[in-house]
Amino acid sequence: MKVSDTIELQLLCLEHRDDLFGLVDANRDHLRKWLPWLDMNRSVNDTESFIGSVIDQHESGKGPQYAVFYEKSMCGVCGFHPIDTSNKVGGIGYWLGKAFSGNGIMTSAVQALLEVGFHEYHLNRIEIACATDNHRSRAIPESLGLKLEGVLRERENLYGRYVDNAIYSLLASEYALNKRLQIDATKLRT
Repeated sequence: MKVSDTIELQLLCLEHRDDLFGLVDANRDHLRKWLPWLDMNRSVNDTESFIGSVIDQHESGKGPQYAVFYEKSMCGVCGFHPIDTSNKVGGIGYWLGKAFSGNGIMTSAVQALLEVGFHEYHLNRIEIACATDNHRSRAIPESLGLKLEGVLRERENLYGRYVDNAIYSLLASEYALNKRLQIDATKLRT
């Protein structure tokens, strides 16, 4: 999926295994502050198992996971946690390598995921949970118009340290209204 001239999302597949493991391994110190799964990904085989699980998730209709590419270099991952198909709720997760942070890459990628969630999976609600002190991560849902619903105290265990999570959401009705307003604003400018 082409997001822009420089950003592309590719469904995670086994061909991404070595590059993905290399990206994780090179960014362990950077990612450890906010991601709890690094100790479960210590080898190429661990990465292969992860990719296998997200392929199964996608094939079962519970949402895709994508490798994020910036100027043809893999720079991170974004996608859906397993979608709650009964309630039409999807949660989005994401991360970037340190060298790629701060360039709007993930904001563009998450915006594309909102489109996928609401149009391809017909979700009613999309959620994003971020550690309250992870200001870069929180800037993404805030800039995309997701609403802060509240803070869940000590929701996530990061290597023996519990952190609070800010919970953001966007409803299908809000997304559709925002799209209509954007189209109307474009017409007014022309």
